Amino acid sequence: MSNAKKWLIIILSLVVLGLIGWNLAGNDSDSAEDKVINDGQPNYQTDDSVTFVYNPTGNLAYKLVSDKIDNYTEGKITWFSKPVLTTYNEAGEPTWTVKAFKARLTNDRILYLYSDVQVDSLTKDSQIQRITTESAVVNLTTQDVSSDDKVTIVGQGLNSTGMKMKGNLRTRTAELIEDVKTHYVLQPEEH
Repeated sequence: MSNAKKWLIIILSLVVLGLIGWNLAGNDSDSAEDKVINDGQPNYQTDDSVTFVYNPTGNLAYKLVSDKIDNYTEGKITWFSKPVLTTYNEAGEPTWTVKAFKARLTNDRILYLYSDVQVDSLTKDSQIQRITTESAVVNLTTQDVSSDDKVTIVGQGLNSTGMKMKGNLRTRTAELIEDVKTHYVLQPEEH
C-alpha cells in the first residue's frame, strides 16, 4: 500500500473518530430554546394573577386567582400557588369557591388540588355549604369533583365524613363513598 493511501486512511479515520466523539458529547444542533424546554424549567412565570375563562356563549364560566403561576409548555401543565377558583352559573352568578395550597392544571382542563382543599358554596339555598379534604380533582368543563382522601362535608343541619367522594359543582351534589359517618343537627321548630 502506498504512503498516500495510508495517510488518506489515517486522516479519514481521524475525521470519523472526531465526528463520533463530537456526536457523543451532545454537541448537536438543538437550539437554546429547545434546551430550556427540556431541562424542567417553566417557560413563563407570573405572580399575583387573575385568569377569567368564558363559556362559548360569552358568559363568565370561572375565575382563577393565584399568588404564583409556573407554566410548562413541554408537559402542557400549569402550576398554581394558593389558587382560588370561583365558578359561575349560567346567569353569571358566583356559585362556588375552591381553595388549595397548590394546584396543577393539565391541558385537558383538569385541575388537581393539593393540601388543605376547601370548597365553599356561595349560594344560601345549597344543601352543601363546605367540603374539605387534602386533595381533590375538578374537571373545569363538566365541574365534576372527586377525592380519594378523607372528606368532610358540612351542610344545612349535617356534618358527614367519608374516605372518598365524587360529585358535581354545577348540580350541587356530592356522594361520600367509603366509611361514611353523618351527624345531624336538628333545628328546633318555630311556632
